[in-house]
Amino acid sequence: MIEPNFERFRTMLLRAGEPDRVPLGDISVHPLLKAAILGRPVRTLEDQVAFWATAGFDHVPLEQGLQLTDVIKRQSMHEVEAQYAADTADTQVRSWATEGKGLITTMAEFEDFRWPDPDSLDYSAFERIGPLLSSKVKVIAVVGKVFTCVSWLMGLEGLSFALVDEPDLVTAIFERVGRFQYRVVENLLRFDCIGAIWHADDIAFKTQLLVAPRVLRTHVFPWYTGMNRVSHAKGRLVVYHSDGALQEVVEDIIACGFDGLNPIEPPAMDINAVKQEYGKRISIIGNIDLGYTLTRGTPDEVRAEVRRRIHDLAPGGGYAVSSSNSVPEYVPLANFNAMREATFEYGRYPIAV
Repeated sequence: MIEPNFERFRTMLLRAGEPDRVPLGDISVHPLLKAAILGRPVRTLEDQVAFWATAGFDHVPLEQGLQLTDVIKRQSMHEVEAQYAADTADTQVRSWATEGKGLITTMAEFEDFRWPDPDSLDYSAFERIGPLLSSKVKVIAVVGKVFTCVSWLMGLEGLSFALVDEPDLVTAIFERVGRFQYRVVENLLRFDCIGAIWHADDIAFKTQLLVAPRVLRTHVFPWYTGMNRVSHAKGRLVVYHSDGALQEVVEDIIACGFDGLNPIEPPAMDINAVKQEYGKRISIIGNIDLGYTLTRGTPDEVRAEVRRRIHDLAPGGGYAVSSSNSVPEYVPLANFNAMREATFEYGRYPIAV
């Protein structure tokens, strides 16, 4: 068993040379896979801590923010039951975002909307988990979702039309969502158990951004710049996650002050090119292909891909292995284990080249 140590993850994010080994970088693993590794369902904070340590991670992720409130989870999403998992014929339920018009389509609906209070969210998990962690493990707090929450509340189609037809409405909603998530980050920074803030906010698909760069520069990136500034002032590191083709805004993401970028999704981005161009200014996390290798490939193919990524990207530090999105239920357990075990085998410094 690999001893968890957040210092190696911190060293990777800071690009402060080579830690003892390449860390694992995922922050989302489906409960079915967690249970298979741990040998029991993951129901409690104690179970979460045990899973992430057993699986070889240096952190325990915990999420908080507007995306977990009823206005998003119950009102802006719809659930679909189907057979998603790779290792069982049982069905599972997934939540999907509204693509057309969302809950807020007019300024009147915005003004009547009942927004939750970020100070009234339940932060007790962050209080309770501290004593459960070993002295070398930290929590990664998952927030983000500035663009995503707006697109869920308006619907992506509704947001797209409103950018032209009702720009004041778009500005008002981004302001409200951004201010909410900013306050969540301020509240989270009170907890000593947190070592980093992970901002997950999908802004692109495989060929381009979902909206023009100017929209992100006006409404989204300033919030991350502010959240990163207060996080760094408290000694916490920050990671940005978005799927898709980010080439137009990588410089903006770096300018926001992010320490790490995830997941460098193939084939949308060439991770070797990203590392070469930006690797001295931001660490790189991810790229093990969820489109084929992790989901439809063999364990040997997973091992080979992990070995190539480590060989190409890990020398000198600044790289962590993770999936190219997350580890959902349709990843076979054998492939998830192959990714982890190959990281342990090939990721010890100095890297064999």
